[in-house]
Amino acid sequence: MCDAMESGSQGIISVRGLRKSFGRNEVLKGIDLDVSEGEVVSVIGPSGSGKSTLARCMCRLERVDCGSVSLCGLEVSSGRHRNGDIARLVGMIFQQFNLYPHLSVLQNITLSPVRTLGMSREEAEVLAYGLLAEVGMSDKASARPRQLSGGQQQRVAIARALAMHPRIMLFDEPTSALDPELVGEVLEVMARLAESGMTMVIITHEMTFARDVSDRVVFMDDGAIVEQGAPSVVFSNPQHARTRQFLQRLLVASGGGSVVRTGECVNGL
Repeated sequence: MCDAMESGSQGIISVRGLRKSFGRNEVLKGIDLDVSEGEVVSVIGPSGSGKSTLARCMCRLERVDCGSVSLCGLEVSSGRHRNGDIARLVGMIFQQFNLYPHLSVLQNITLSPVRTLGMSREEAEVLAYGLLAEVGMSDKASARPRQLSGGQQQRVAIARALAMHPRIMLFDEPTSALDPELVGEVLEVMARLAESGMTMVIITHEMTFARDVSDRVVFMDDGAIVEQGAPSVVFSNPQHARTRQFLQRLLVASGGGSVVRTGECVNGL
């Protein structure tokens, strides 16, 4: 039985006692997390640890079983708010790009500002062209998604999310579906977005990016937050044995070493 909880207002994102199950499988086991305005938080951990489910619950793509999620003081987990209200607060970038295949790049970006924000088509197109310039896609406005590389499609997806003027951006492993040579162009756009002061939560396996761009790194395992802190601490001096084990396995997989201990720098990260 789940008790009602106060939403809290500790950050622009406030998660309290968040639980989520799929059938008998409890994926999130009482998550508490606050994110301050302008903070960049990377969430790392093994596959199946609940990272993506956490992100999806934050933007109400999954129903919360227990606990609360508040964005900018609005308790979105209550179900009382329209999808359009949430879209004004948070932009979500997925592993797959989810662009409308029958629409041009320009049309993909202008659709929601016109329908949800009430912009005129002319206003939305001016906004879209500006965002395309920011993500390095000015010459692709008339292209269809099938004519773009994976990296280009993801950059369009970021521009589309930004067109709603969100206060928060959530990224769910945005480079996992890309060929390795295309990863850098998406991470570059995300790094510039972080520098601009955007509040960001990034579910990622890109450890170097998490170290270099994040204000805080959160390590999840088995539906719980095991450890969190500054990247320099989590990567160079992990306090929890499970965090050390996870990072050690990454080192072995990449050929960068085999041992990670408290106080020992994680080579290559």
